[in-house]
Amino acid sequence: MSFEIAIKIENLSKCYPIYSRPGDRLKQSIYPRLQRMVGKQPVQYYREFWALHDISFEVLRGEAIGILGRNGAGKSTLLQIIAGTVMPTSGSVKTEGRITALLELGSGFNPEFTGRENVFLNAQILGLTREDTINRFDDIASFADIGDFIDQPVKTYSSGMMMRLAFAVQTAVEPKVLIVDEALSVGDMFFQAKCMARISRLVESGVALLFVSHDISAVRQLCQRAVLLDGGVVRSVGAAATVSDQYVKLQLEERNQSARNMSVKKIGEASGFAAETDLEKSCADTDSANCQMHDSVFGQEAFQKRAQHHRVSNGHAKIINVQMLRNEDHSADFDFDDVAVIRVFASFSKALNNLNLAIKIRTLQGTDVVFFDTRLQEEMSRHYKAETIYLFEWAMKLPLLHGNYSVAVGLAHPPDVPGADWIFVDVVPHAYEFRVAPRKNGMIDGLVTLPASLAIQEVVPGLTMRYCP
Repeated sequence: MSFEIAIKIENLSKCYPIYSRPGDRLKQSIYPRLQRMVGKQPVQYYREFWALHDISFEVLRGEAIGILGRNGAGKSTLLQIIAGTVMPTSGSVKTEGRITALLELGSGFNPEFTGRENVFLNAQILGLTREDTINRFDDIASFADIGDFIDQPVKTYSSGMMMRLAFAVQTAVEPKVLIVDEALSVGDMFFQAKCMARISRLVESGVALLFVSHDISAVRQLCQRAVLLDGGVVRSVGAAATVSDQYVKLQLEERNQSARNMSVKKIGEASGFAAETDLEKSCADTDSANCQMHDSVFGQEAFQKRAQHHRVSNGHAKIINVQMLRNEDHSADFDFDDVAVIRVFASFSKALNNLNLAIKIRTLQGTDVVFFDTRLQEEMSRHYKAETIYLFEWAMKLPLLHGNYSVAVGLAHPPDVPGADWIFVDVVPHAYEFRVAPRKNGMIDGLVTLPASLAIQEVVPGLTMRYCP
């Protein structure tokens, strides 16, 4: 990879005026001029909203950078400024070579033109001659794969067809900088895989990529580095895996802050802990039971919402939270064969024996993929005390096909007599969701691979088998 700078962003800021009433916009266009003419201090009829504030980073040729952040963090504004469709309030952006951008679905297309006509129109805008476009048209049409619709007006296209054609054009013109903003989310699984392969080849050839997506797995797969935006400022810049973990944690922390405060207060009242600050102080000093109690509320609000659906409980014990960890951080995004930790927190109102905790990992379509429980771990003899919270912590590898999965968790008593019914204590069919990224060294075809050993040896050197009819 060349170390030439493709994009250099220095102290970039963007401010938008926000008007409370439509009439204020007219006042702002007239009154300040008159006030300056008579020597008065101009009155401002709007409030300032800084979508970006003092952004600085560089992108090298042949480098893929992921831009992460919640809705409203400033991602799209940043990409529009880099692409040249929005002017910054202050700061500078320097780019080298042709820039192609997939920012908004259908942007740059004339809906009355056919797909073929739009290909030539977009190619001309991007600096290609008609002869160059003719030479590349077959490749563009083949990649888009929309059949006879290439000669139909774009206004008749589905969102997926429009994205196919836009991506095919933007990536066929040999850009130096490629900007992709959530454009692949409307494509089907096979076309997304084809797009990912083309993007990877472009990056390998020296194209600089800025990639925005809420799909953390895609960011980890494509990008070497990532930038985390929060409230218009850069929160973190670094390795894609590290920054994406910080992004997930940021989302979870904000979503569950109110639940954390409420739950810690309740736990403190029941357990004799004074307040959250006491718990945090004890966690800073030592790894104690207090720390586990404090950590048990992380993600609890989201869990409670999921757990409402089709839950079965008899009240003797209740699952109060389910979490997944990757490299000791809370996460919902994993790579193939990652070691994951699944935590199940259960509160017992009654003393119980002969209790089984089972976990299923299933596809979002409901296909069970992996099953494990305390019976398989020979943990059925444990006695669970009343008025106590227990943590069940499982560690395992995830050799799963890329895609989205859910976790089902259940507490139950196995039957005393073979063939009799189980007694369900608490069953949560939808306790957690997570994603697995495509395997980097080649995707698997089944849902899961199993640990196995392989031996290859010659049986009889030089011997060939004869076919006997």
